[in-house]
Amino acid sequence: MYSYYTWNDIMSPFNSKEYLISSAEPPAEAEFHDDTKIGFRPIDPGSGVEFSKALGGNRQREQFTVVLLTYERDAVLTGALERLHQLPYLNKILVVWNNVHREPPDTWPALHVPVEFVRVAENSLNNRFVPWDRIETEAVLSLDDDIDLMQQEIVLAFRVWRENRERIVGFPARHHARFGDSMFYNSNHSCQTSMVLTGAAFVHKNYLRAYTYEMPSAIREHVDKIRNCEDIAMNYMVSHLTRRPPIKTTSRWTLKCPTCTESLFKEDSHFEKRHECMRLFTEIYGYNPLRFSQFRADSILFKTRLPQNHQKCFKYV
Repeated sequence: MYSYYTWNDIMSPFNSKEYLISSAEPPAEAEFHDDTKIGFRPIDPGSGVEFSKALGGNRQREQFTVVLLTYERDAVLTGALERLHQLPYLNKILVVWNNVHREPPDTWPALHVPVEFVRVAENSLNNRFVPWDRIETEAVLSLDDDIDLMQQEIVLAFRVWRENRERIVGFPARHHARFGDSMFYNSNHSCQTSMVLTGAAFVHKNYLRAYTYEMPSAIREHVDKIRNCEDIAMNYMVSHLTRRPPIKTTSRWTLKCPTCTESLFKEDSHFEKRHECMRLFTEIYGYNPLRFSQFRADSILFKTRLPQNHQKCFKYV
């Protein structure tokens, strides 16, 4: 069904993917043998101590890149950078500087990893999903500058993503619902979700390329026109490509910034714009690709009572 597209488009010299999302994992025994254990560290049964020191799992040790979108909130950005200091497995932070009329200031918090600023020609929410060459990891953590997460929440989500690399894995979840003859975007608490907001979510770098170069341009143009819905667009695209829903982690339902005076979701027209986005994107795709999920991912020993000589995987999640 996809053979011509696969060999003539995806595999062409000018269009080949940087990574294969579905590349085969080594056998589970690999981490226990000297000639194949590079990048692995076995986790002893019941040992949260070993777990906290290693990624383990089915894939070799790796890192992720934070892509942080910001616009006219330097103080908020400073706080966001400070919260990422000493975050495990972080490779670098890429700040997408949407302030097109001025240069970034020279003084920013000194972190344990490089912080690189990307100057853009246009203030666009689509800049969040450009596959910048500076991103050298498969895993990308898309963050808004006003998101306040505990580091262990981020590490948990990274571990979940490593086992579900073809899916969006993150925190605030939403769903679509039909009322009467129309489809609506819904943020109410629900027992099933179909979207994870990309203001705090892990995605594979290949999806950034697909969003920027392969997704119908009418969707990106609409995002620029109304300055909203890039997260809905990414969820539509990934669900269309995979026929699978995103994965929500932890119990967080909203991620509010109490010190932020301006935010797109505070606009009176915010929800109306998002309702309209869903209807337009459905029309462009010819169907609604979103899929429902009825579970969330927490760490294995979350809320489990342990013997005193054992340590949990995470303290709070």
